[in-house]
Amino acid sequence: MKRACMKPPSCCVVVELEQGVFLGYRRAVLLDEIRSRGSLAQAAEAAKIHHEHALHLLTEMNDSFHAPLVHFHENSMETDSARLTETGEEMVRSYWSKFATVWTSIAEERSKHY
Repeated sequence: MKRACMKPPSCCVVVELEQGVFLGYRRAVLLDEIRSRGSLAQAAEAAKIHHEHALHLLTEMNDSFHAPLVHFHENSMETDSARLTETGEEMVRSYWSKFATVWTSIAEERSKHY
């Protein structure tokens, strides 16, 4: 399933991991695209998220989780080069293993009505 091409459903499935720490569809897609592309700008474009908003989401996730999810080249968020940390890889893998079937069934159901 190519997640970035799926239009996000109007419903929202969010996984709250700790108080205030959550991972949802758009964040998971953004992280997935960073893993694939190694570029924040390219990942944001593929995920259909404005670059500045994507940077805000990544900053929020890096500050909220017990360890950063994304590492920026030369440890600066000013650069476009980005990669997932081990924790980021684990979060994305875990999210999609639990929810890929949910998103697929939602997309299939929606396609029946449009």
